[in-house]
Amino acid sequence: MAKKKKASLGCLFWVALILLVLVVFLFNRERINTVLDETGFREYLFTQDSQEPEVQRVEPEAEQPSTPETEQQDSTSSSGDQPAPPPPEKDETESGEEQQVEITVDTPEEDESTSSDSSIDSSEKPLIDKRMRKSALYFVEITDSGSIKLQRIVRPIYYTDSPLTKTLQALLEGLTAEELNKGLLNLVPQDSRIRKVWVEDSTAYIDFNEAIRFNQFGTEGLHTQLRQIVYTATEFQTVDSVQILINGNKIDYLASEGIFVGKPLTRKDVAQTSGE
Repeated sequence: MAKKKKASLGCLFWVALILLVLVVFLFNRERINTVLDETGFREYLFTQDSQEPEVQRVEPEAEQPSTPETEQQDSTSSSGDQPAPPPPEKDETESGEEQQVEITVDTPEEDESTSSDSSIDSSEKPLIDKRMRKSALYFVEITDSGSIKLQRIVRPIYYTDSPLTKTLQALLEGLTAEELNKGLLNLVPQDSRIRKVWVEDSTAYIDFNEAIRFNQFGTEGLHTQLRQIVYTATEFQTVDSVQILINGNKIDYLASEGIFVGKPLTRKDVAQTSGE
């Protein structure tokens, strides 16, 4: 009987203790919540069991270079019969060794003649590597009275080695659109080509092809084209006279019209009687 009384008293004690705890909890609930939020204990209780097992994340396109250690981790992290994802390609710039990459660009095949011409043109295109000279070229003007008069035109000439050669080539190439609008003419035959030019003892030796010997305007045209060439070449201070050559050979006359070119010619030799 005494044991039952002790047991009932013990139960009453625990019930009273629990009620006391509940009363204290209810009165201090707000404070307890504040303490739990500040300490992070609440988040720990509710998230501890819900955390997923730690696994290695594989990005779809990893930018980091793969190393032997990461490759080993990838192989060990693969489960079941599924093959491990292939390691990302190694970035050559971050591998510790610089490797040179050779890039080959295919170009369309060209004929030997066109490829050689294009190589020459490409080497002459950058004007930075060239020098410039303002050269005087002589073209032709027909006066109102019908007489032929030389007209001096100054142009910038870009060259690499020989300004005289480039100036004479510009003369053979002819007039610009602006100069044509001024009524100027060029009587040097269009098919004329310069083979070689050099200066020796104040004489410019100019080697032409055969086209220089034939002028559609006859004797007057031959004489005028010769004056254009001599006057243009003697604009250079190192040149006093001009020796005309045809295919490397000295000839006495241009065609059969009697235009003498068998010796070095000065401006005085080719001047007209009109005093020019």
